[in-house]
Amino acid sequence: MSSTRNGKRRTVQFARTPSPEPNSAPKVSMQPHQFLSIDSGSWIDVPINADSKPDETIEISPVPIPTNIHLDLVRAKIIQDPRVGTNERDVQWIHEREWRFSTRFYLTVPKLVDCKTVLVFEGLDTFATVLLNGKEILKSENMFLSYRVDVTNDVLLMGKANEITIIFDSAMVRGGELMKEHGQRVCWNGHYSRPYVRKAQYHYGWDWGPSLVTCGPWRPISVEVYTARLSDSRAVATVAADLASATINLQTKVDSIETTEDITITADVRSPSGEEFSTILSKVDDIYSSTVTIPDPELWFPHNYGPQNLYEVVFTLKSGDMELHSFIKQIGLRKIELVQDPLPVIPDDNLSGGTTFYFRINNVPVFSGGSNWIPADSFQPAIKREAIENMIDLMVRGNQNMVRVWGGGIYESEDFYSLCDLNGIMVWQDICCACADYPAHLDNFANSILAEVEQQLGRLHWHPSLIFIAGNNEDYQVADEEVGYDKDAPPETWREEPFPARWLYERKFPELVRSICQDTVVYWPGSPFGGEDSTDRTVGDIHQWNIWGGIQAPYQRYPDLGGRFVSEFGMPSFPSPATMALISDTDDEPHPQSYAVAHHIKAHSFEKRMYPYILENFQLSRASLNETIFLSQLVQAEAMAAAFKGWRAKWDIRHCGGALVWQLNDVWPAVSWSITSYAESQPKPAFYAISRALAPVSVISRRFSNDPKPNSKVEALCANKTAKAGAAKLHSTPHTYPEKQSEVEVKVSNITKEEWSGVVDVKFISVETGVETGVVHEEVNVPANGAMAVGRWVVREDEPTLVVTTLVDEDDEVVSREINWPEPFKFVGNGGAFCGGERVNVEWRGGGVRVMATEATKGLWFEEIPGEVWEDNGIDLVPGEDRLIRVENLLQAPERRMWWYGGF
Repeated sequence: MSSTRNGKRRTVQFARTPSPEPNSAPKVSMQPHQFLSIDSGSWIDVPINADSKPDETIEISPVPIPTNIHLDLVRAKIIQDPRVGTNERDVQWIHEREWRFSTRFYLTVPKLVDCKTVLVFEGLDTFATVLLNGKEILKSENMFLSYRVDVTNDVLLMGKANEITIIFDSAMVRGGELMKEHGQRVCWNGHYSRPYVRKAQYHYGWDWGPSLVTCGPWRPISVEVYTARLSDSRAVATVAADLASATINLQTKVDSIETTEDITITADVRSPSGEEFSTILSKVDDIYSSTVTIPDPELWFPHNYGPQNLYEVVFTLKSGDMELHSFIKQIGLRKIELVQDPLPVIPDDNLSGGTTFYFRINNVPVFSGGSNWIPADSFQPAIKREAIENMIDLMVRGNQNMVRVWGGGIYESEDFYSLCDLNGIMVWQDICCACADYPAHLDNFANSILAEVEQQLGRLHWHPSLIFIAGNNEDYQVADEEVGYDKDAPPETWREEPFPARWLYERKFPELVRSICQDTVVYWPGSPFGGEDSTDRTVGDIHQWNIWGGIQAPYQRYPDLGGRFVSEFGMPSFPSPATMALISDTDDEPHPQSYAVAHHIKAHSFEKRMYPYILENFQLSRASLNETIFLSQLVQAEAMAAAFKGWRAKWDIRHCGGALVWQLNDVWPAVSWSITSYAESQPKPAFYAISRALAPVSVISRRFSNDPKPNSKVEALCANKTAKAGAAKLHSTPHTYPEKQSEVEVKVSNITKEEWSGVVDVKFISVETGVETGVVHEEVNVPANGAMAVGRWVVREDEPTLVVTTLVDEDDEVVSREINWPEPFKFVGNGGAFCGGERVNVEWRGGGVRVMATEATKGLWFEEIPGEVWEDNGIDLVPGEDRLIRVENLLQAPERRMWWYGGF
């Protein structure tokens, strides 16, 4: 390698590890359908700079498979981890080079005439040329395609090493060449060449992640040897309207080296309770198919709505009594509908009318509450199953039931979807297009992405968690705002229009979904999409970014800025101290405005947007790192609570069918919208705020008061008067003193499929004295998937009052509790600041922590240690409250951090 640092060129040479001898290598016994995983290889780079010398190279060996060049350069200590500190800026030379990867395998017995030998590449990132013993056998230009290369008739060496060489061209260089040839296209985030490249788009950098345009065999490589195997297998299960039966449509093909007349294909289906169903598949043309009818099916439900029953399906291929190939898959039986019923129009209400947008699973209306998922790391091969399992478990703990796999990332691993199946997490899957005007008018691009989508649907259709596929992320917004296109143009002209990818999103993708998934998955052209444009709040789904972004409305207005389904919204915050340590990469605590911190904030105008939300709501005393972490996380938690509760409150009239926070996770240590911190995937306070808001039965309270300084843009937007919002001017308004009273409304929301009965207690407590000034006690019966208004009360603003609502079930268990505070918090009591002290007495126990408050306390947060499972955190307390927070696997931590917003 030759590189320039501080004006000096250096060369690093790594010796190649000797190849293993044949008797120590993996061996293939030439029996039908034998499988050999190739799990190691080596790298050599090829300098493409004109001044590079031939001997200025890097060799790294051995390396694991799957892998990528960045990870292996880190392992070889040639570069520092680009995810840490400011190292990202020092590794940009990597994407300018061509890299060669090589690996070897052995066949230890002669080839048999009745066997095929196939090389399987499950994922090559991205522009790859593959050679076998020096002969080119494959060219790939799509990271999301897998390849099966028949090398039966190629020169394979018996008892000697067969060498696979993969040459990875620079995606930046190749993409740049395509852009130069065909022109620059509109895209948000990343490099302008990315729309031409079928590669994970986030690799080019996003407003929450680094630019690390890597390459390599990012998914497994293997060798298969067989006489015949099953291929293109499918099992599509449809459930009857009355749920009394289900039909599983089974089909497969046979890939063989000779005619397949003397074979039998069976499918055996086993129910969760052990009941078995078997069938023999019949051949028509080249497809074998059959159906199995299941009476009284054991259905799959989303989390909190029922069990996650899974059936086993076993396909077996035999020739006589010899089994040639078999495999097992798990499927779930469920009925899925996207309900878009007309809503009544109410005069002078711009948010009325339109249509509903919610999912009905097994005839049960479901409120979809959950998160957006971005890739779990900048480098996919670094992700372990345990990390995904931890994140899915967090969603379950947090009462979430849906995850949206964002279109700028990848089609996730089998581990991801299987864990969603097991845990009842519904998957909204974007096709991998994001924030760009893609060149669908080019045949090479169109053919590649159509092959990609067909292949991915074939892989993913087995999973009952997959309920919804969207054609892209925000591409219609790009078209609406920057490209411009004729929405009334006839379909046959779409590829010639300025927005040619519409042809994919509205014609080709839905055809593929119907062909492969039938009616078991809902297709939607994009996200957001619906109505007159992509921002229509009365039809389809929306991305709500007028809080934090756009006009930067107060987060308290989230309830007024919803839509029929809000598939993106969020508020950023600083991560945990452990993650901040990765950001700073020093022993010294960084200042929140240091260069290292700024390097890990990829959103533009971050400080200009974040600090107003802190300062408008809380007092910032000294802007230390810990105070900034805590207050930014507290703002995020308060904002997410306002959003989820406010939109859930509209579920009973179906004005909102779901909300998905942006975002669950991070790809690197970042100051971002994530509700978890990158280090150990630790939850932030917002995670717990969302968990409380999505409890199956929950209290929802909201305080209404007149703003003495109204913002005309905000008011127009909240009323859905978008034209007036755009035209409104920000100017001084006549000052009016705030009213001396406000109103607090309390509702109980039930998003279960059963009626709920219990008791509501509403207490009014003085912030300053802690004295209870009023109480309401009421028995309630809340309908299934409905809500009940408890009451609306006047409270005095000159005597700040906490409104504490507790919901108790028939077993005298507290199922929900909420403290409604006067706002802004900075004006309450003494104003207060981030602090710790003697306001809360703490007693650590084996099963948790007991907290006793002497005064009203906001956002009490305990530092969590990896491995612990907290039932709640970031809680509010009233004077005199005594509460036990249960913690599984509580670890000893004598200096554990404990924060709250104090001074009340």
